[in-house]
Amino acid sequence: MLEHTWKLEDLYTSLRDPRLTADLEAASQEAAKYNARYAGKIAGFSPKDLATAVAEYEVIYERAYKPVLFASLSFSADTQNSEIKALLDKARQMFTDIRNQFLFLELELKALPQDKAENLLKAPELADLEHWLVQLRKLAPFTLSEKEEKILNLKQLTGRSAWSQFYTEHTSRFRFKVIVNGEEKELNDPETRALRRHQDSATRRSAHHALYSRYQEEAPTLAYIFNTVFQDHLTDVNLRGFDHPLIPTAMQDELSVSEIQGLLEATAGHYHLVERYHLFKAKRLGTEKVSSADLLAPVGQEPKLSYAEAKDLVLEAFERFSPKIQKIALEFFDKRWIDVYPRAGKRGGAFCSYGLPSTHPYVFLNHTDDLDSAHTDRKSLGHAIHAYLFNGQRLVNFGATTPLAETASVFAEILLDDLMLERLKTPHERMVLMANRVEDCVATAFRQVMYTRWELAAVEARKQGVQPAEFYNQLWKDESLQLYGKGVDFTDIDWVAWSGIPHFIGHRFYCYSYAYGYLLVLALYNRYLEEGKAFVPKYLDILAAGESQTPQQILARAGINPANPGFWVGSFKVVEGWLKELEATA
Repeated sequence: MLEHTWKLEDLYTSLRDPRLTADLEAASQEAAKYNARYAGKIAGFSPKDLATAVAEYEVIYERAYKPVLFASLSFSADTQNSEIKALLDKARQMFTDIRNQFLFLELELKALPQDKAENLLKAPELADLEHWLVQLRKLAPFTLSEKEEKILNLKQLTGRSAWSQFYTEHTSRFRFKVIVNGEEKELNDPETRALRRHQDSATRRSAHHALYSRYQEEAPTLAYIFNTVFQDHLTDVNLRGFDHPLIPTAMQDELSVSEIQGLLEATAGHYHLVERYHLFKAKRLGTEKVSSADLLAPVGQEPKLSYAEAKDLVLEAFERFSPKIQKIALEFFDKRWIDVYPRAGKRGGAFCSYGLPSTHPYVFLNHTDDLDSAHTDRKSLGHAIHAYLFNGQRLVNFGATTPLAETASVFAEILLDDLMLERLKTPHERMVLMANRVEDCVATAFRQVMYTRWELAAVEARKQGVQPAEFYNQLWKDESLQLYGKGVDFTDIDWVAWSGIPHFIGHRFYCYSYAYGYLLVLALYNRYLEEGKAFVPKYLDILAAGESQTPQQILARAGINPANPGFWVGSFKVVEGWLKELEATA
């Protein structure tokens, strides 16, 4: 239905809107003039001159990126459309050329003498650029010459970006034959994965086998893609002089490698909670261990939630926390900023596109009328509300650093669970939802840490040369057995699951951020329980801050410091409390 597809006309009326090409060409010309006007002169700029130059840059950048945004959103909704793919390719190439015209700005700012940089940072005219300038200066030791930086930007078009698009196109064409209620159906990836949560054991097993058998067939091709993007990353790491493959991610996220590793170690140290939960689940299912085909099986009859029902619950949960958040969420529903259901050619998964300061966020879903979809819906809408709130920031401060990117999504999920737990009438219903809450914690925190540990090991191994699919399978097996312990009974086709996770293609080590965000939110949620409504403005202030300060400075507004030794222990105590409550309820 039309109201369940997003309205991209807010960006451009169609693929053939003449403004698309006009914006790209105008931005290209403006960027060239900008380069001619300012290149080589930044060192002599006054604070006022620099403020003017950055403001001009932001205007041109937005005009250049808007066609890329439109093309990439269109591609997500229809990955097999050749006209969309041609537009996306053209927009990316022109945008890369435009970005290269701006390279001098960052390079010259990084090269400023320290005393000149310090004077600029003290200038009141540049107060809202301080964080951006400081972060640029930190990257200076790892920045190459302008010519080399341009080459790296161009390399992305046929490197990581191209392989990411190919992976999306290729896997979006996969079809899986699954037996559902005795009838064979041909389904896409999101639909097949949704059936792994089906109430019927035979359906779950059929979906599980169909899914991973196909990925097993495709493993050699997918391993080649993984090898290529891993090597692409290692090439960048070596060229820039980083001594650890995790450093670029840490610097981008404004954390240290030790902070990320501390999170990984703390989480791995609590893997016993995952084993404990799955041994509990096995008893509920009447088995000694949970079969891998039943890994996502409900422990009881889960409620079916239509999109309309999920929408109503989300809006009520938001209204109880903050009427302001509910009002924002209503805009997304009413103005068609959400694409809801799976369909042929649409890519899998769910995401929120932040957009630009001059546009608005868009939400991408694959809703399948179950509890898991409702969880995903509210997470994506949480991201969207976050983006809506930091929309007031200027372009260089627009966005959310990875440590804070998952804050709103997980918080929204907990708020909805709280509402549903109040509404449920029987101990069995509460037990099912509590199990779902613990299971979501396993998926969002523990399993994402397992993914990151696998990725670190895989990238490290790539240094020794091309690795076959069998090697990546073995790594997956090793990490899976550590995570689940004696709680799960796996089969040989399970070890190929790495090949179906798109995060490994598009972003290096992004998965850790889900765990970071989830466990961080448990600390914020505790503050909410302690402070009540007084916490709400502090929370909204955190979301609205965007990237105007470091994550540490933003969190300090609520008295939170994840760098403190033992900080994560408190989060795991909350998880253990949930698990105890679940066991008691059962």
